[in-house]
Amino acid sequence: MGKNNSNNEKELFWADQLAEKIINRKKFHYIDKKIPKIDVFTIKTSASLSGVLHIGRLSDTIRGETVYRALKDIKAKAKLIWVAEDMDPLRKIPKNVSKGFEKYIGMAVTDIPDPDGNYKSYADKYKAEYFEVLDKFVAAKMEKFSMREEYKKGKFNKYIKKILEKADEIREIQNKYRTNKLGRGFIPWKPVCDNCGKIATTQVKEFSNGIVKYHCKDYDFEAATATGCNHKGENDPLKDNGKLLWKSEWAAQWAHWKIACEGAGKEYQVPNSAFWVNAEIAEKILDFPMPEPIFYEHLMIDGEKMSASLGNVIYPKDWLEVAPPELLKFFYNKRIMKTRSFSWENLPKLYDDYDLHANVYLEKVKLDNKKEEQHMKRLFEISNGKEAHPADITFAHAAMVVQIGPGDEDVVRSLEKTGHYDKKMHDIIFKRINKAKVWLEKYAPEDVKFTVQEEIPKGLKLSSKEKEALHLVVKALKEKEWKQKKLFEEFYNICQKVGIKNTDFFRAAYNVLLSKDRGPKLSPFILALGREKVVELFEKV
Repeated sequence: MGKNNSNNEKELFWADQLAEKIINRKKFHYIDKKIPKIDVFTIKTSASLSGVLHIGRLSDTIRGETVYRALKDIKAKAKLIWVAEDMDPLRKIPKNVSKGFEKYIGMAVTDIPDPDGNYKSYADKYKAEYFEVLDKFVAAKMEKFSMREEYKKGKFNKYIKKILEKADEIREIQNKYRTNKLGRGFIPWKPVCDNCGKIATTQVKEFSNGIVKYHCKDYDFEAATATGCNHKGENDPLKDNGKLLWKSEWAAQWAHWKIACEGAGKEYQVPNSAFWVNAEIAEKILDFPMPEPIFYEHLMIDGEKMSASLGNVIYPKDWLEVAPPELLKFFYNKRIMKTRSFSWENLPKLYDDYDLHANVYLEKVKLDNKKEEQHMKRLFEISNGKEAHPADITFAHAAMVVQIGPGDEDVVRSLEKTGHYDKKMHDIIFKRINKAKVWLEKYAPEDVKFTVQEEIPKGLKLSSKEKEALHLVVKALKEKEWKQKKLFEEFYNICQKVGIKNTDFFRAAYNVLLSKDRGPKLSPFILALGREKVVELFEKV
């Protein structure tokens, strides 16, 4: 495909469907009004800097970029922006940060010092670390913004003014969905305490003549308490430090940056979620058409939620040690509303799936189901880019050959024996080899790891039929050069000839070669190991 994208194909893929929906929208969702002509379709992605940066946090940006690319592919003018939600309060102390930092819980992350003293603030440290990896996963040039900076520059003032003027209408919009109703005098503004500098602890008591009166009191987060200082103060939202509450701020962001589309977790699909409340506020209060949502499932690790306390967090740098960024994009783009559970031990299967899509894209593999074929081509192209040069070696095979011989020359020799080596593809092959090495060291299950035996394992007992079968393998290997498939078929011929169960034959072979009951697929393994070594060991049984 690559060369001849069909419209059919694009109709199938979720991001292409969404891109068409974005450019063809005619009316507001909540009010009977036409959407004015849009010159540039802006996709927003963002991150709160108050939590751990794991690969789950990349999903929003990866999917945002996918829609951005789908828009560009239909020649629509589009841009991708990233916003740091850096006015959010610190909710708990991350691991490896001293307990002394508890005094900052409840303070906006931009106002907290960097624990290591290398950056101006805690937020700057996490932003720097975030972009170090984010830019490896996102190819598009993103404009990057900070909510703290936007508030400081007064960029949100016109929205703050309108939202505070219409606070009663916003309260009514929210109360439609709330069992615990907001009372009269509700103000969607959160001042920063001018005594202790915390934002989570301020409770608004009154709003009149453009001034908010507040009281700074303790606030309980899920895992920690932000201690208030009991200060009673005043705050001018158009001049002083603070932020809009999220169920208003999100709408203001959309209107400010003219957002056409933004991602959100699938929990936001429900009618009373912050997404739809903000959508209604955007249209009815700020006269801006709500963006098209990208709703998606969150990532699970081994069937459990990713969390630092469970110790199952995968950081982007961990991912890049064992897999390219394209593989994560592929994983996230595949089925966005299906629960995705990732497991390190299944990484070889994910590589296999990616390789299959690559070969369909390059038309090395044809499918009978043409719709599925088109979908696979598009998924690969939008996750990988148009230049595809996948390694002609599976990840499992890469993990096998690095255990046969430690040096690069051993690996090349082994790959040559199985016909997997191409000098022109050396760098691409070794990228995968090196990632397989790290995976073996850090994440591979024990049954994948092995050590080739130098001698027959001590105390090994084989039946006469098992010995006879292994001697027939020796005879076959000495007779001619074998291809993987033919050698595999020969094993079954030998089993029939000797009258031995296939399972017993394979177990006997692995017992001799690896001192284990199981191992990598036997025919490619024997070819990669080299017949001399196999003959030497099998002859001794």
